[in-house]
Amino acid sequence: MIRSVLVILLVSFGLTATAQTEDELKALALAQAKIACEATENSDYETLFDYTMPEVLELMGGRESALGMMAETMKSMESQGVSITSSEVIEMTGFAYEQDQYRCVIKNKVVVKMSPEQSTQSISHMFGVYNADLNQWYFIEGAQVNNQALIGMILPDLKTSLNIPPDERTMIDN
Repeated sequence: MIRSVLVILLVSFGLTATAQTEDELKALALAQAKIACEATENSDYETLFDYTMPEVLELMGGRESALGMMAETMKSMESQGVSITSSEVIEMTGFAYEQDQYRCVIKNKVVVKMSPEQSTQSISHMFGVYNADLNQWYFIEGAQVNNQALIGMILPDLKTSLNIPPDERTMIDN
């Protein structure tokens, strides 16, 4: 009888600990996605790249090369009057443990000023993979997960049940 009670308590505690861990991982994913979005809005690409999948940075020739490319791209956009005016997390839309790792999908909104009169609003999704050794989430644009040629270079064996909807873009008046 005592053994049965101990087994039930251990199983119950194990389930509770797992649920808390997943809740903590979800909260961490949202917090780190918010940091990445704020970094995007503030043109802080060093911080943004801290939360970008390392495989993406490698594909761009390494972190320093990626920083240079980003600086050039943003400088070119700014010279044309284009700028990111806001970037924010909306909500987590998916969370799963697959292929021995935690993953998530986070919906976000980015507003880009195209001219003094108009901006474009994008609703997109970030696909996140958790690195347990570093207690950190790394993200990639969700649309890239659906790009088979690109994702094959970044995460070649990726299989996911998580739904990553296509981006939605609308023009808005300033």
